[in-house]
Amino acid sequence: MFSLCVSTYLSAAFEHYPSNSAAVGSGLLTVNIYANAIGVFSDPASVTLFKKRNFAISSGHRFGLRLLQHHSTAIAQPIKKGFIAVGASFFGDKLYGETIWCLAMGRKISDKLNIGMGLMVYDLQIKNYGTTKNLGINMGWRMKLNETLQWRGIWRNINGPTIGKSKDAIPQIIVSALVYNPLPKATVVIEWEQDTLYESRLKFGGEFKLLPWVVIYTGHASSPNQTTAGLGIIYKHLNINYAVSTHSHLDLSHWFGVGLTIH
Repeated sequence: MFSLCVSTYLSAAFEHYPSNSAAVGSGLLTVNIYANAIGVFSDPASVTLFKKRNFAISSGHRFGLRLLQHHSTAIAQPIKKGFIAVGASFFGDKLYGETIWCLAMGRKISDKLNIGMGLMVYDLQIKNYGTTKNLGINMGWRMKLNETLQWRGIWRNINGPTIGKSKDAIPQIIVSALVYNPLPKATVVIEWEQDTLYESRLKFGGEFKLLPWVVIYTGHASSPNQTTAGLGIIYKHLNINYAVSTHSHLDLSHWFGVGLTIH
């Protein structure tokens, strides 16, 4: 089991990006539709969602393995001429570790279009081999099509960064998503994701607000098939989320996150 996970899931450095629990529970979404600061790592245009300062932390164990553990923190807020967010993410263990430092900035171009850019510092640490770093650039946009429908897009690592002396490519990913709000208390998302190293993935899911303080997340992703679910508890300005995802060959993955809006 250990060798299978290493060969399959560590074949490319920085393949595992930080995610917030709500996005995981909604089908392992890349787009950040829940105004959680962790989401700016993968979706820089989502920084324009934050009308107030938001602080978030997230922690996850993929497939129950300590080797594949994630810990992330980020803070996002509006500024005079736009929006800004900073964050840090730590993946791995003492033998193999990946750190991502994030600076995201965004602007409202019009009533229908928002754009964002993320500057990512990738720091790879391997015991007895040292460390190496490089810079990646992420781009994203949010476009309002009508009162209930949005188009989201992301291009991760648009500059084609590599890592290490062997110049291993850091994955480039293109994402296109439609976000639909059929009801005030429901959001449905369908997302297409294309990785330069693997076949494309189709994801769909959403959130459903059962009570003013309870949110249910559910979703599914293809290639490989993974079903997800999650629960969110809202208390005043505090949002607590838990999510779980399945895998056809590996154990469950668990995620926990906390978001705080500071007024």
